[in-house]
Amino acid sequence: MTIQQRLIKEIEGLPLDFQERILKLVHFLRQEIFITTQRESQCKKINALVEVDKIAVETGISDLARHHDYYLYGISKK
Repeated sequence: MTIQQRLIKEIEGLPLDFQERILKLVHFLRQEIFITTQRESQCKKINALVEVDKIAVETGISDLARHHDYYLYGISKK
């Protein structure tokens, strides 16, 4: 069984709301891979501290900076 077949089997067994989340994750990952590849071809070396705006990722989460522990580790929001 290929990885693609295994993924499909796993996803089909999930409730629809989880399938939607996985679809969003896949879209996010595809965008990140494309953008990263594109950025690497444009700039070979980047100083992350100086050029943070060039490597920023739009997640759509408005309170990510404030509640990063919640999103990373599942710790309740304060």
